[in-house]
Amino acid sequence: MKIFRNNKSIIISLLKIGILYLVSTTTSNAVSDIFFKIYDVFIQKINPQLVVGSEEYIKYLDEQLSNMNSFPATSIILIECICSILCVVILWRIYEKRKLRDMGLTNIYVSFNDLLFGLIIGALSFTLVAFTLLCTKSVELQNSFSKPHFSYVLIIQLIVFIFVGVSEELFSRGYCINILKQPKKSWVIPIVISSIIFALLHSNNPGISTLAYINLFLFAVFMGIVCIKTKNLWMAIGYHITWNYFQGNVFGFLVSGIDTTPIYKVKVISPNIINGGDFGPEGGIIVTVLLIVSILTAYKFLPSRKVSL
Repeated sequence: MKIFRNNKSIIISLLKIGILYLVSTTTSNAVSDIFFKIYDVFIQKINPQLVVGSEEYIKYLDEQLSNMNSFPATSIILIECICSILCVVILWRIYEKRKLRDMGLTNIYVSFNDLLFGLIIGALSFTLVAFTLLCTKSVELQNSFSKPHFSYVLIIQLIVFIFVGVSEELFSRGYCINILKQPKKSWVIPIVISSIIFALLHSNNPGISTLAYINLFLFAVFMGIVCIKTKNLWMAIGYHITWNYFQGNVFGFLVSGIDTTPIYKVKVISPNIINGGDFGPEGGIIVTVLLIVSILTAYKFLPSRKVSL
């Protein structure tokens, strides 16, 4: 009976996660529909030859949404992130009746060092990946390091990746792990299940592959261990932000299959298991090795706090 109660509790937790995902998705779709109705009017103003719903219109919209360098793509990502954040916070506070610090969203002023450390390690981690890929000759640099390309878009996309980092960590680590945690039970099952969910959430990303799923799972396990050890989300949020930003906007790689505006542009010589092909480095073996080492390092050497900051 005890085992049954634990299993039932996990099932209820999974149902809660499913409800949150459904509510968040429905909300973001509704807001996105409103955005597109307004955007349709804008398109008609600048491109009157495009008929809404026509083949040319759909092709134009697909091109606009295929990367983060366009206004609609950036807007949709921000809408999804904001809706996700709001839904997580509202359900946690109103339905669960728990404080935000209970899922790791502690006072930023107190936990600022964790955030800063995460930002630095995330940047260094992907820099290591980038230079490894350059050294293996599986990619090549299009513009030299002495000729960086700067654009105002870099600031906009930094804001986007901040929201992505906060929303994904808040949902996957903050909500999922804590909802799945059983009293007096190990954190292993919550981390594993939440990591599977995190990987599956990227199923619609361009270029997704088996190795990409594995790496997304490993990334989530790594972030889960970091959150459990530090008793807050901030180090994981910092790591997530700079990992994505350095991957896409600094070194010019695809970020989980999505194109961005980079400071340096790289060219994939030939899509393979090393560089990750159409999904980017997160679909490659270099990232797999880095994440395994990171998981082992965090598990063994990152101090476990008794209380959250």
